[in-house]
Amino acid sequence: MALRILSVAGEALNFGSRRMETIARVAWLPIVLLLIVNMATVFAFLSIVAGRIITFSDVPSLLGAQQLAALHVAQGWQNHPNAMLAITAGNLIVQAILIASFMAPLIRYAGLGEKPRPGVVRLAFGSDQLRYIFSGIFSFLFIAILILAPIATATYYVVKYIFEALSETMASFPDPNSLHTIELINSAEAIAAHGLAWIYNLALPLAAVAPFVVVLWLLVFFHFHPRNRPASGDSRNPVLRGVLTLFLTATVLGLGYWFLRQGIIDSFKTVAGAGANVKDQLFTGPVNAALFMGIVSYVLVSYFNLRLYPYPGVAVCRRSMALGNTLSVSRGWNIIRLQVILIVVGLFLFLMQTYVINLALLGVILPTIVQYLYSATAVSTKLVNSGVTAEWVLPLFIWIWSGVKILINIFWAFFSYGVAAGLYGRLYRDSEQVEAAS
Repeated sequence: MALRILSVAGEALNFGSRRMETIARVAWLPIVLLLIVNMATVFAFLSIVAGRIITFSDVPSLLGAQQLAALHVAQGWQNHPNAMLAITAGNLIVQAILIASFMAPLIRYAGLGEKPRPGVVRLAFGSDQLRYIFSGIFSFLFIAILILAPIATATYYVVKYIFEALSETMASFPDPNSLHTIELINSAEAIAAHGLAWIYNLALPLAAVAPFVVVLWLLVFFHFHPRNRPASGDSRNPVLRGVLTLFLTATVLGLGYWFLRQGIIDSFKTVAGAGANVKDQLFTGPVNAALFMGIVSYVLVSYFNLRLYPYPGVAVCRRSMALGNTLSVSRGWNIIRLQVILIVVGLFLFLMQTYVINLALLGVILPTIVQYLYSATAVSTKLVNSGVTAEWVLPLFIWIWSGVKILINIFWAFFSYGVAAGLYGRLYRDSEQVEAAS
């Protein structure tokens, strides 16, 4: 069964808007607690860095505290790693519990029509919430252990050995008639002078990444097997499929190389502490190795992320940690359709938050309204206060404006989480339809 892109994306967005009352009822308390926890975490980081308790009396605004934390968090990790790790881990655990407390019932509502229990003050936690958390942890650990760990290990040693080989200093005799004329050069320059730079710069990085490229190609090859493409009928042409999937794999990796190469070169120079005078040939081999490995790992992670994306919805709605038909949702061409669905939903949320909410609503419309109201209130107080604006006017409107921004962001969080729950619920139903069709 093919995923219908507009239908799935539209239902997810529709659930986030039409079920706003239920979403707000279930999620308002956990989201408020999330804001408090995140605020406490920021001040805890600042307290660790400063060596004393930092409160609003020291930093009067949360935005200022966040900016200070961003500037000094590296210092905190360097000087007090255990304390910073404990705060970060505690924050992640509490966030997971609070998000799961409302996401699990919302997913069941979207997937099964099971309306959350009545009540305005709710902070539920049970087996459904645990399944939501552990299904996400499973996806993360699966990708980290089976994909990222081997690639990261291989990348580290390949880059280490190539960089050491190319950076070794050696003596060169530029004048063959004089042994007293000595010039110190690095191995990279000597290798380039003999026309062998391609071995370190291209051959070794390609040899290191080749096994992972083969794994990626085989994944794509078997993913598009005719049994995963019902519309293809009984047609089987493994040679043509092999050629096409190889071309697709090479195209994706080539595009990744084209877009990411310069950024990785700059990052490599920064990490290596290289100045502007260090020649680029010293970095070409290590950069290519890290670049090739990084692109392949990114594509592999993206593939498995898409395959496992419906799993939290399936686990919560089926009330089982079994994968069920999770992988069936994204089989064949559905993996591309699922990616398009996520892009459509993500692009809509991005455009709404960036342009409609932040640029138009909070940037122009509401500030203009609040300014007019402030001016009218100030003028009215002058009439009864001998031409002087009352002292309470400015603080009142500052609080009003802050409250409006907080409420808008909270309702946007309601909508965003509702869209995610709606998407999980719809993908679960699609997985059940795949089982019924088979």
